[in-house]
Amino acid sequence: MDYPYLDTVIYDNFYELLRGRNESSFDVPAIKYRRKSEIISLSYHDMICQIAKVYFCLKERGLRGKHIAILSENRYEYIIIYLAAIFDSVIVPLDKELDEETISDCIKSFDVDACFYTNKTAAKVKEAGVSLINIDDEYESITTDNFSDDRVLEAFWEEVKDTDKDRFCTLASTSGTDGRMKGVMLSQYNIITNIRGTLENNVLESPTLAMLPMNHTYGFNPCILASIYNGTTVCLCLAFKDIYKDIKAYDPFFFGAVPMIIEGLYDNIEREIARQGKTAGFERLIKISRFFLKFHIDLRHLFFGKILSPGLRLIVSGGAALNADYVEKYDRIGIKLLNGYGMTECSPTIAVSREFNNVQGSAGTIMKHIDVKIADDGEILVTGPCVMLGYYKDEEATRTAIQDGYYHTGDIGYTDGKVLFVTGRKKNLIILDNGKNVAPEFIEDKINKIPYVKESLVVPKKTGEKTSVLLAKIVVDDSYFNEKGSSLHKDSDRKNLTDSEKQAMLDNNNKNLIDNVIENQIEKDIAAINDSLPSYMKIDDFEIMETEFKKNSSGKIVRKEYV
Repeated sequence: MDYPYLDTVIYDNFYELLRGRNESSFDVPAIKYRRKSEIISLSYHDMICQIAKVYFCLKERGLRGKHIAILSENRYEYIIIYLAAIFDSVIVPLDKELDEETISDCIKSFDVDACFYTNKTAAKVKEAGVSLINIDDEYESITTDNFSDDRVLEAFWEEVKDTDKDRFCTLASTSGTDGRMKGVMLSQYNIITNIRGTLENNVLESPTLAMLPMNHTYGFNPCILASIYNGTTVCLCLAFKDIYKDIKAYDPFFFGAVPMIIEGLYDNIEREIARQGKTAGFERLIKISRFFLKFHIDLRHLFFGKILSPGLRLIVSGGAALNADYVEKYDRIGIKLLNGYGMTECSPTIAVSREFNNVQGSAGTIMKHIDVKIADDGEILVTGPCVMLGYYKDEEATRTAIQDGYYHTGDIGYTDGKVLFVTGRKKNLIILDNGKNVAPEFIEDKINKIPYVKESLVVPKKTGEKTSVLLAKIVVDDSYFNEKGSSLHKDSDRKNLTDSEKQAMLDNNNKNLIDNVIENQIEKDIAAINDSLPSYMKIDDFEIMETEFKKNSSGKIVRKEYV
């Protein structure tokens, strides 16, 4: 059944949004965050005043119209800098988990002119070759001046009132199939209509909790900007280790997360209940609450409110496929677990489940103003104001991705009315349970550079009911080890083999020992590769193949046979 969309206030650009929030939510807490043991609250008026001061700082430093990167852990200043830069400049959020070389490549290819960084990320930009602004050292002085807030805001409104909603203002990044980061150009209108769409699907009460990395469009746009659009309070979880503590402290109505976090939270609940010997009592209360629900009496929050937090009503899962069993598990304790679907190129949300129409197994209800159609080959195609302007400096990729006004998602699926179902990936990009996208070709290229590796495939592997890890399937060139030790002698220093291992390799008469040597060497070389990769790209396990991979007529590996 299709339900009407919800009504919400209409803002078409960030000037209208900030002006509206300053007038209607002046003293309302906009952001809360933890500073050691103290919770700091920043009102909408104070937040907007800081945005104005950073805006004028950028102007004074000659950065108007420039590309301004931010490489930072989650912190409230990130939000201020982002919203200050989008009016006249281009904000470029970078992933702090990337290695220094990849960050340097992004800074160059994205034409970054200046970069905000922190003490924690300083080492990765020290050789960036652009103007650097240390948030820890300079932010306080930037937002402290002798001018009154009223005077600053009056000048700010005058400066930004004619902001161009269709101008390229955000350069987000996403992984390409070749492992390189691609720049996704978004406008104010792309972003603001998308965050409005999330509010037209579900009521978002205050407060919300934001825990995902802010450089990700999913972590920032629907999880932070939607709350600001709505005039509600966004509470920041600044470290994953504090998630449970922050849920308790802030008592949020809503938070967005990736399946790994959502599933882990519930599993911890069950483990703790079992540890306390209360499983039977827990199940008994579930049966009682279900009985009363038949008469529209909801006792779940009375029974289970203290397990996570009394006010928590909605969790939205995004970034990776959700195990549908957890929808039922969370519902038992009175929390609606909704599924969301999107991608950076769509700002990012395309569909999100609705509280009163939570179709299990679906990717959610397609948002208002977005049209989805299914191509003849089953690919999901998307059009609407959320679709990106294009890929930065890559017209060919843009033409391939957007055809006849529709963005080609690379996903396979179908629709039932306004409800979208995603059944698989059209291409090879691996989406892990933590929401990270991994291009296997990028890692395979590194593995294939090992002298004794003929070919390799990197594929996802399930280690249990829900957790995906990266498995490298490797075809070894036996001749490297068996040619009378010639290769062994040449690389013996690198291999650091024992005398017995060397002799076995030379004699080629002890297959088990040889196999152990090969496995040990692969372990060492995989470990070296892992040292050069972000944590989410690290290879968790490997498998030595007995035969070469099956190939098609053009000599390419038939990947689907091994995934």
